[in-house]
Amino acid sequence: MWSVFLFARNVFCACLSARLCSGLILLLGLLMVPRALAIEGHASFASLLAGGLSPVGLGGYHSTPARYAVPSYGVSYYWMDDVEESSWNLSLEFGNGAYRVGAFIAYESMDSLYRNLYSETSLAKTWPHFALGMSYGLNMEWIPGDALWTRHRFKWAGIFKWHEVHFAGMLSGFMDEGVSPAVGVHWLSDEAVSAFAESDFDYLYVGASFRWKMVELCSSYRFPDFAVALQISFSGAHYGVSYARGFKHNSIGWNGVHLRKII
Repeated sequence: MWSVFLFARNVFCACLSARLCSGLILLLGLLMVPRALAIEGHASFASLLAGGLSPVGLGGYHSTPARYAVPSYGVSYYWMDDVEESSWNLSLEFGNGAYRVGAFIAYESMDSLYRNLYSETSLAKTWPHFALGMSYGLNMEWIPGDALWTRHRFKWAGIFKWHEVHFAGMLSGFMDEGVSPAVGVHWLSDEAVSAFAESDFDYLYVGASFRWKMVELCSSYRFPDFAVALQISFSGAHYGVSYARGFKHNSIGWNGVHLRKII
C-alpha cells in the first residue's frame, strides 16, 4: 500500500514539474519575441481601436484598403454589454513589398430579430513611400424568417509615407448612400510609443500605443460625444492575442477578443 502511495506521489510530482517547465519555456519564448502589433476594432460597432487608416494590420469593417502587407490571418469576437448583439469576424491578408490582397468576413446578430453577413475583398498597390488601394464589400441583411436585402459598398484610399509618419485618406460608402471621407495621420515608431489622429469630419479620433517586450497597451478617444477604447495585447513570434473594451457615458459598452497568426 505504501509503495502504491509513493508511486502515485512521484507521478504527480513529475507531471507538475513538466507543466511548470513547459510554462516557463513558453513565457521565456514570449519575452524574447518582437513587438506586438495592435489590432483595430473589426466589428461595425467597434470603430475606435488603432484607427481605421493605419498603414498596416488585418482589415476590418472601418479599415483602409491602402495598407502594406504583413501576411497573416486572424479571428475576433465582439459583444455588447447588456444586450444580445455580437459579431464574429475573420480576416486574412497576403502580399509582398509590391502589393497586398486582403479579405474580411463578419457575421453579426442581434437577438432573434436581425442578422448581417458582410464580406469584403481589398487590393493595394504599394511602393516604398506610397500606397493606393480599393475594396468591394457585399452586405447581406435579413430578418430571420422574413425579408433579405443586399447592398454594395466600395472604398478608395491612399497613403503617403514620410519617414515614420503616414498620411492617409479614404472615401467609402454604400451605393444607395453618399460617400463618406476620412483623413488621418499615423506615427509608427520602432521605439516604445506610436500615435495617430483621424477624422471623418463628424468626429476626431486620437490614440496612442505603448509597447514593452511582449505587451502592448493601446488607448483611443473620440471627440465630441466623448468615447474611450482600450486594448491590451500579448504577442509571440507568430501568434498574438488581445482584449479590447470600448465605452462612453450613458451608453452600452462593447468588448472584443482577437487571435492572430503571422504567416
